[in-house]
Amino acid sequence: MSNPFRPGNGIMPPYLAGREDEILGFEKSLSSALSLPQNLVLSGIRGTGKTVLLRKFEEICTKKKWLFVKREFNSKLNHESEFLNALLTDIIAKTRGISLAKKLKKPLIGFGRGYKEDIEGDFISVLIQKYKGTLGDRLEAVLTDVYESILDSRYNGLVFLYDEFHFIEDGKIADNHPLSLLLESFSHVQQEGLRYYLVLSGLPQLFPNLVKAKTYSERMFTVKSIGNLSREASQKAIMLPLKNSDINFTNELIDALIEETFGYPYFLQFHPYYLIQNVPKKKIGLKDFKEMHPLLLKELDESFFAGRFNKASDSEQKILFEMARLAPEIKFSELREKAKIDKNYLNQILISLMEKGLIFRVGRGKYRFTLPLLEKFLLRKG
Repeated sequence: MSNPFRPGNGIMPPYLAGREDEILGFEKSLSSALSLPQNLVLSGIRGTGKTVLLRKFEEICTKKKWLFVKREFNSKLNHESEFLNALLTDIIAKTRGISLAKKLKKPLIGFGRGYKEDIEGDFISVLIQKYKGTLGDRLEAVLTDVYESILDSRYNGLVFLYDEFHFIEDGKIADNHPLSLLLESFSHVQQEGLRYYLVLSGLPQLFPNLVKAKTYSERMFTVKSIGNLSREASQKAIMLPLKNSDINFTNELIDALIEETFGYPYFLQFHPYYLIQNVPKKKIGLKDFKEMHPLLLKELDESFFAGRFNKASDSEQKILFEMARLAPEIKFSELREKAKIDKNYLNQILISLMEKGLIFRVGRGKYRFTLPLLEKFLLRKG
């Protein structure tokens, strides 16, 4: 029996349920961007389908005649020089649709030895040699210089599809402001009518990072919160893929799966996939689910939760267990009372857990888990 479900990181599901508004909104924004600057933030916890949505945006860019680049960020790129190097590599060498490295004339950017050597070498040193001013001035100059070649290729502009962008943050290192570099440069060139479009995706702290870097980010970006699916969308995510297979789920089972997964897209793929892989029947019901439930949870814990949980130290894990009892929204004051530890020490632990991507701050003294249903895993494990 073929399995129509596809759990995994960024793997396109057989049916992308519940994201019609985001897809239509992005498509409309590309039309609007022909005359007015557009930028977008996709914000949400893990397992909500942000990466899949970016993949869908690739298709829309191609259909609407926009070039695009894509990249998944990490903490190693949270430094001005490394960040700028990655950005310039994307612009010059990794644009999907044309190769600007081949198209641009060498005098335009001023590369002297030939593109291959410069692209494989150090972009920053090339900029220092060929352009003057701050790093931001030099980035603006490159964006301006390559823009004519983008239009000459008969594309409308260039979209940056950047995932895991919450890793980029001003001030994590002394005198290091990669976000300010990005926002200032793109704001300036967009004001001049150059059609560059930023789509930044990441955990919920992403947009606060942007606003902290530049307060005008609130006017520069549209923010879309990507969360769990409605009951109707969850039903479609399960039922529509089954229509193209020889397997049936009973209505009672579908209801149980929606309740169990809380409508989170990753789990809506994982749970049906696991059942089909492990129940050798063409019609699977609630009884089968209940029998497989302990094994399903064991597999889910090991494949999705355990690796992330094990990033935490022993003392951090103890705090995570306490947080699970207070979830979904955890108040610092209540957590301190439960944990019975020093205020400053608890604050250090919470900072470390945020840096490890396990929690995020939702307000003054308030936190949530970045992983959906992590509290249930912790309660099972505790």
